[in-house]
Amino acid sequence: MKLKVWGGVLVIAIGVIVFLIVRSTLFCEDCGNQESEKEHDTINAVYDIELSLSKTEEFQIAAAIGVTNYSRDTWSDIGFYLVPNAMNSEETRLYEDEDLEIDVSSVSVDGQKAEYSLNNNELMVELNTNLEPASVVNVAVEYSMVLPQNGMRLSQVDDNFYLAHWYPMLGHYQDGWDIKDYDSKGESYDTDYGDFTVSFDLPKDYLVASSAEDGATEAASSGTVQGENIKDFYLAIMNPDEWEFETVQANSADLRVFTPRSANMLEETSELAADAYVYFEENIGDNPFGELDIIANDGYMEYPNIIEVAADEESQESVLVHEIAHQWFYFIVTNDPYNEAWLDEGLTEFSSSLFISDYYDDDEYGFWGASMAQEYYPPETYVNLPLDEFEEGSYYSTVYGKVPMLLKEYFDNLEGDRTALEFLSAYYTEYQFEQVDTEKFKVFFEEYFEGDQSEFLDSWLK
Repeated sequence: MKLKVWGGVLVIAIGVIVFLIVRSTLFCEDCGNQESEKEHDTINAVYDIELSLSKTEEFQIAAAIGVTNYSRDTWSDIGFYLVPNAMNSEETRLYEDEDLEIDVSSVSVDGQKAEYSLNNNELMVELNTNLEPASVVNVAVEYSMVLPQNGMRLSQVDDNFYLAHWYPMLGHYQDGWDIKDYDSKGESYDTDYGDFTVSFDLPKDYLVASSAEDGATEAASSGTVQGENIKDFYLAIMNPDEWEFETVQANSADLRVFTPRSANMLEETSELAADAYVYFEENIGDNPFGELDIIANDGYMEYPNIIEVAADEESQESVLVHEIAHQWFYFIVTNDPYNEAWLDEGLTEFSSSLFISDYYDDDEYGFWGASMAQEYYPPETYVNLPLDEFEEGSYYSTVYGKVPMLLKEYFDNLEGDRTALEFLSAYYTEYQFEQVDTEKFKVFFEEYFEGDQSEFLDSWLK
């Protein structure tokens, strides 16, 4: 994610003005043995979602979620993020005139009506029968939704619809459900990996791009897309008259690039995207997915297998590279973005700065964005703070600035970029499809490097 300045979807990227701003569903078959190689309490969900858009631009959504209790606990309820419920001026400070409208019509469990509570973005569904470990339950939620014009992330822009965090997202269970209130400063929802089948029915032909592998780019009014091992699911519905697009190859992946017809930036965006994607694969590790969609809609945001980038060529470089790097750190290696934002945003910005440094053979230019971010506002001493403990300015200067600059200084003393990339590659290989936290990162760091690393690590990680 990059800084978003409220006022429609105005977004200003660092790197142009100031750059401010990952299914490990390994179930422990012997729940008493916690020494498995990829050990952590985790849950998974299988989503079957039907979406329709009316001629009056109202969405009807029927989401059926098969939830498996992969924990060692017995559940009496299940927690979801239903973020659309918080996207209004009453719940979220940045909303002023354009509120999202949502109306939940039905919640059921295994076909029976269920009691539920909905507060901010927390949807808690009560179970009539407790769910034992390794057992499955089916939760269905039906609702209607009208998106705000030029809203934040989940938005309608003219005849284009950008569906971010638009469905009931199963929370991450660890010693209980901890569904934080929506915080537009960063990503406040902590989700695990799931499998998705999404069917759409639209009033006319649109271009559709999603977190699934969509295949050939053709406008359609209906269809079904499927994706496995996806952290969260994004869907864009775009007016074909407004976009030009092409598919380019990056190693074995198809990059489907969409840019505004008026911007005349398709070729440049595609070339840079392919170069960055290949760099991250060759230096950090193979991306197991076969498609990445890139939408130049000024969204400046990452989602699994799809990103939103700048709508003008001048702002594109740092934004595009940063959001592509998120496919490695946020999606395939994942973390709790509310409590551990530095692990995806900081490592992503460090990785993208390494690419730009190599691309231009200019280290100072490559880290210019991170350096400017750090100087924007006094950063916090410790970088692993939860979102609600950051001020707006210190969040960006700390997570996007201090983290990559600290890592740069450390690796500059260890033969620089090559050592940094080798470390990132080893880290990525170790934790694919697993959630990492600060303590896990510190243990890995200590084991990877010779000598006691505690003085360095404890100076910025509490």
